[in-house]
Amino acid sequence: MAVGLLKKKQNADRTSKIVSMSLSWLFSLVFFLLIVFIVYASVPGFKAYGWSILGGTFDMATGKASVWLPLCITIMISLLAIVIAGPVGIKTAMFIKYRLPVKYQKVVRIAIELLADIPSVIFGLFASEMLGVVLKYIFHMSTSYNLITTGFMLTFMVLPTIVSLSLNALDGVDATLITASMVLGNTKTRSIYKVCKKDARNGITVGIIIALARAIGETMAVSMILQSQGYNPIFDQGFWAVATSGLRSLGSLIAANMFAEGGGPALQSLLFAFGLFMFIFVMILNGVAMYATKKKKKSKWAWWNKMEKGVAAFILFIPTQFKMLWEKITYHSKVNKNANLSKYLSTRMQRNKFIHVYTGYKMFWEIVSVVITLGFLAWILIDIIGFGSVALASDSQTVFSFVNNSTGQAFVNTLLIIIIAIGIGLPLSLMIAIYLNEFSKDGKIKKTLLFFVDSLGATPSILFGMFGLIFFLQTMGMSAGGSAGKSIIAGALTILIVILPTFIRTIQQALQSIPKELRTNSYALGAGKWETIRKIVLPAARQGITTAVILSIGRILAETAPLYLTSGLSSSSSISLINPGQTLTTRIYAQIYTANVTQGTNIMYECAFVTMILVLLIILLVHVVIPAYYNYKRRKIRKEYDELKLKEQKITNATNAMNKLLIPKDRMTLSQHRLLDKKIIHKIKRKKKKTRLKS
Repeated sequence: MAVGLLKKKQNADRTSKIVSMSLSWLFSLVFFLLIVFIVYASVPGFKAYGWSILGGTFDMATGKASVWLPLCITIMISLLAIVIAGPVGIKTAMFIKYRLPVKYQKVVRIAIELLADIPSVIFGLFASEMLGVVLKYIFHMSTSYNLITTGFMLTFMVLPTIVSLSLNALDGVDATLITASMVLGNTKTRSIYKVCKKDARNGITVGIIIALARAIGETMAVSMILQSQGYNPIFDQGFWAVATSGLRSLGSLIAANMFAEGGGPALQSLLFAFGLFMFIFVMILNGVAMYATKKKKKSKWAWWNKMEKGVAAFILFIPTQFKMLWEKITYHSKVNKNANLSKYLSTRMQRNKFIHVYTGYKMFWEIVSVVITLGFLAWILIDIIGFGSVALASDSQTVFSFVNNSTGQAFVNTLLIIIIAIGIGLPLSLMIAIYLNEFSKDGKIKKTLLFFVDSLGATPSILFGMFGLIFFLQTMGMSAGGSAGKSIIAGALTILIVILPTFIRTIQQALQSIPKELRTNSYALGAGKWETIRKIVLPAARQGITTAVILSIGRILAETAPLYLTSGLSSSSSISLINPGQTLTTRIYAQIYTANVTQGTNIMYECAFVTMILVLLIILLVHVVIPAYYNYKRRKIRKEYDELKLKEQKITNATNAMNKLLIPKDRMTLSQHRLLDKKIIHKIKRKKKKTRLKS
């Protein structure tokens, strides 16, 4: 019987490993399919437009479409965003990590998370209605729909990414480095910037590169501002003409022309070719990010470090000489340098005039950065909630209407897509995460699978939409309208691919946080690997898995580009999985094509209001409700455990007292005989009571 039970456990372990491994490689196949289908769809575009794709002229009427001009626009607005967001994000992370008390850090981090979870179309709405108007007045521009407005909008879109990844990098820095630096005579500020920031440099660099990749891949928010395609005439007029123009970026060009009237298959294929260029460019950036995090041998890179120090010394030579001259003029020590060098250096460092200037300078910009970050968050929340409340109070609101093309119907469509995507994605992500964390060993296979997961997670969302369009709709025909139609089911399956990488990684981190001792103790008690995972690991990681589900729902709410290409911008008269259906975010985007501007703006704000309320609820669930619930359960279990230990202690004490009373009867007094009888009677009564309760 024992042999049969052991064999059963081994079969369960083998089956679970095969299933999870098969699903992992099936997921990796999606990455190849995405590349293959986009390349296949772009071939007719290369044939129709030829070498003009690599030329310098963009005029679709004459069959010339240079990819470099929209790519140049994309790089311009992305670099503008990074130049502003990089320093602001790093200074904000420094302030949160080293200036704020721990009890306030969590609140500010939640605020940064909220800014990161705002859907891109809400940023586009805010930039077109509020931010652009302010920038137009500041820079004296003729219109707010230009590259400068777009660059500033992207600044605040990528700012949370830089802050979060910089904070993660700083969290990994050894806290004793600051203490050691201050012991040597440095101030706290100098220790933070010269020691801790340098130690976290790789993580901060990766954050900036990832933020740049996100800015390059952003599509729908940019499409709401940039709406011009006359590249060559404007490029001939100079830099300022380009900066104040509304020339489309590569992503917005794809989104705007994918369903253009009279475009034909050749134009659509050209857009797939442009998407391929975007994919290659973003993959190069991600490769640089991975390379930056790779551990390098000091001996191999000694020449690079030496060159870096030499360049820094050359650049800072003149400022250093001025600093030394100022110190010689202003500092006069009464301590004899030759008699007591240690005391001389200590006094000199403490009385250095530049120390206080440096600290004040850094503190000033840290405070300015935090004010900019949190001020923008407050600004966009007040704008959306304020104007959204006005739109909801109007007679034309459609939040509680479920007729065709209403906000109520868009909410139902969004809910359907969430249910389908999470219903399929949760078990799939769970099994893949289990294989990556529990079954696969640290080797080439695991690294390859993680590479596919991370690469797919870094792919711009517009490319997922293009893949869903060509695979689920044009190839599989998953629509009531055939290959030319749109459908909710195609949108749900496309968005499933979008959320899977983050879903897998979040669950894997939850499983990784479970101590290995729990697994070892389970194996020691005779449990198999799958039994241990199912009964020990998964229940222990329940909080992390729940958080992963909530975060995935938030990602679905925030996405627009994949749903725009697959589910469509309008809804059918009846809600069905094979019919088109706009979601809350695609309904916002659809209003830029409406003739009635006032009505379209009201619809945008009412959808944005509903979406922001949902995002706030998700943030509340992830950071407040779920941790509070599991903390309550842990406290309850701890209390029950303490009560049980107290009862056991009382029983032990009573037993010890009884044993002391069990002395020879010939030596007992009358009072001892009576006390012994009472104890025995009480024990018999307790046993009878327990038996009665059990029965």
